[in-house]
Amino acid sequence: MSTTVTKIRKIGNSKGILFPKAILDKGGIIDTIKITVKNRVIMITPVEKKAKKSWSDFKKVKRESVDFVTSSFDAKEWSW
Repeated sequence: MSTTVTKIRKIGNSKGILFPKAILDKGGIIDTIKITVKNRVIMITPVEKKAKKSWSDFKKVKRESVDFVTSSFDAKEWSW
């Protein structure tokens, strides 16, 4: 476990902390975090991104979920 001391900076109307790249790399933090405060302890953990769905994923789900459907129109109106 490593310890780093840093100052809290004023950023506009808020305050913030700049994290060294080495600490972010050790924590596995890329770009999105979850901040939890409990008993005056601030915990910062990375948030795993969900994989984006593509059109091929959508088509695959539709193809698997839809069976061939017939209606009364098909039985009456079509002749082969």
